Amino acid sequence: MFCFSKFYYKCKLLKLKNMANLPPRKISTSSKVSKQQDATPLEILLQMGFPKNRALKALAATGNRSVQLASDWLLTHVNDAYIDEEQPREYIFYANPTGQLLAQLQSFWEKSIATGWNGAHNFPPHITLVPFFKAKDDVSLQLAKSIKQTIEMVGQPPETPLKLESYISQNFMGLFISEEHSDFLKNIALQYAKQVSTLLGVQVDTNQRLEGFIVSEEVSNTSSNAEAQTKSLHLTLAYHFDVSAYQALKGLVDELDLTEPLHPDWELRLYSRDPRFSNHQVYRVTQSYTPEACDELELVVGDYIYVEEKQFDTSPDGWVHGTSWLTGVSGYLPGVFTRRTPDSDAWTLHRAISLKTPNSTDSKSESDSNTEAEMASYSHEDAAKLGYEQSEETYRVWDKYWKAVTLNKTENILTVTQGGSAVRTSTNPESGDNEGGVSSKVGETSFMNGTNKARRWMFALRHGERVDLTYGSWVPFCFDENGTYVRKDLNMPLKLVDRAGGAESYARDTPLTRVGQLQAFLVGEGLRLANASVTHVYASAALRCVETAHNFLQGLQADPSVKIKVEPGLFEYKGWHLAKGLAPFMTPAELHAAGYNVDLEYKPFVDLDVTSNETIEEFYKRNELVMHSAAKTTEVEGGNVIFVGHASTLDTMVIALKRLGDERTEYPPYQVSQHLMRVPYCALGAVREKPWEVVSPPCPPSINSSSGRFDWKILLDLD
Repeated sequence: MFCFSKFYYKCKLLKLKNMANLPPRKISTSSKVSKQQDATPLEILLQMGFPKNRALKALAATGNRSVQLASDWLLTHVNDAYIDEEQPREYIFYANPTGQLLAQLQSFWEKSIATGWNGAHNFPPHITLVPFFKAKDDVSLQLAKSIKQTIEMVGQPPETPLKLESYISQNFMGLFISEEHSDFLKNIALQYAKQVSTLLGVQVDTNQRLEGFIVSEEVSNTSSNAEAQTKSLHLTLAYHFDVSAYQALKGLVDELDLTEPLHPDWELRLYSRDPRFSNHQVYRVTQSYTPEACDELELVVGDYIYVEEKQFDTSPDGWVHGTSWLTGVSGYLPGVFTRRTPDSDAWTLHRAISLKTPNSTDSKSESDSNTEAEMASYSHEDAAKLGYEQSEETYRVWDKYWKAVTLNKTENILTVTQGGSAVRTSTNPESGDNEGGVSSKVGETSFMNGTNKARRWMFALRHGERVDLTYGSWVPFCFDENGTYVRKDLNMPLKLVDRAGGAESYARDTPLTRVGQLQAFLVGEGLRLANASVTHVYASAALRCVETAHNFLQGLQADPSVKIKVEPGLFEYKGWHLAKGLAPFMTPAELHAAGYNVDLEYKPFVDLDVTSNETIEEFYKRNELVMHSAAKTTEVEGGNVIFVGHASTLDTMVIALKRLGDERTEYPPYQVSQHLMRVPYCALGAVREKPWEVVSPPCPPSINSSSGRFDWKILLDLD
């Protein structure tokens, strides 16, 4: 594919170069328009040599935007194994709010994500008018045209203010709309369903449902019938959420201001999706990756990856199997190079029409600028000219993709990873090369700050590779009937000490693998070679974190006087452990007896109750308390500090220390970082004080490939 695309680009550049040498053409005003200009996008694609089934699929997949986008889609999907399969796309018809109501709902969305991902986060705020239905690719354009015809039949929306009534239950939260607006949207839904059913040659189904019965967006048995939603029209706020998030979500719903009169401009939108991935989650690529094995998937920043939910739950090493939205190619990829994003981000928008009301206060809303105005840049009503219209702004990702795979392919991961070496030279602060907010102040070349009280280092280190996530359910296979540990793999710990609760406690408080121990050792070694000492070590009470701190100090070759301060307040969010519960942490005395150099005189800043739940804000506050207290109590003595914890420890340290040097007293609620899944084992973050500033760690990062378990029995069949 890539050789072909390079050839394609060279031809394109050569064509542009030759065009520059041509004399201007004199066009006669009396000449007739050529047949080529009257050709439809489909006819143009057929003339270009593409098979009809592929041309129709490409036009439908790109929303009939232009011939250029359709041909780009065909070229990027040249290795798509399913490109010739006849699978009707799945379409859905929404009414989306705009203006003040949309602003409130988007704010609710952002806050509610902090409670954990739920079903509502997969879609934009909307009312479903016609649930998913299947349609062949040759009627895609007609489905989009039918929206305008529906509006002409139904007329304009009511002028009366919209009233909303909240509904809260243990498994669903939403807003039901007032009768007049509901009746208008029901009429829209019914009329559009009739038009679609006529196009598809199927019957019209009216979705008569009991009030209060909520239909999930995830309809697995999508039919060819267009079913109009004529009852229970609502804006979904949350569903399929964890029971622990109920109170927090309820509080956010109660905060919504539903008293002000609203005159929203409803926007009617028709979306479609690839039917193969209706039950998949969508992840956006945040970091590029060049495959090193034939079964791996190339990652281009901005692409979307379809991944089955079970992949992340069952992956032993963080690698998952997914399919690229841009290319249709499947393969294995590092999950940390992606982040969860709404399913609708990977949908195709076919049409968006804004319904204006005389009382509207949002005649030029943000939604208008991003959808209707863009949709007006090409004609849906004139298929003959459709192929010559400009592509939408939102589809510039295609151009980025082509450039990435043809001009800017990364040859070596070492050229894109951050981090310094043992000796770092300062750069010109005016050069503009300071990427990612990494500090590169002139004269700041030494990392030997163990006694430098003027500007100390504060490090945050995630623990190393875990046994449980590497081997899955390992305890039943590694402990015999007497509770004695038996190592079943070379990467497992050589031995495990006796602890309260025995095997069951290890199942809930996992140790590190041998690789995890080495990862921690390498970080310590890296800081030692960079002349960066550490005087104060605080570790989460989780065993994997204490072991990480222990091996880190061995790599650092620290003085035995540098002891591990076991701090329960650094433990990760307790809500993630509600399902199976937490084991009691090993006490400092038990850890000391097991050979770990822990500080038996240290009194923790936080006494953590492992049997109770907590909110996200409470989780952050206890971490903040630990980090603020550690920074203050070690200030007089001086010396660099490291917090050994979890993936979340890096972002909580940055936020906490920045707030420590801030004069403000009020801050927005803490939200779990969207980059959490990009924090690999033993990731090292660094902040320097006076002023508090995120900087590049003094040692390079590390990366390692995963390997499957070798079965020696495959050698038995060899001659």
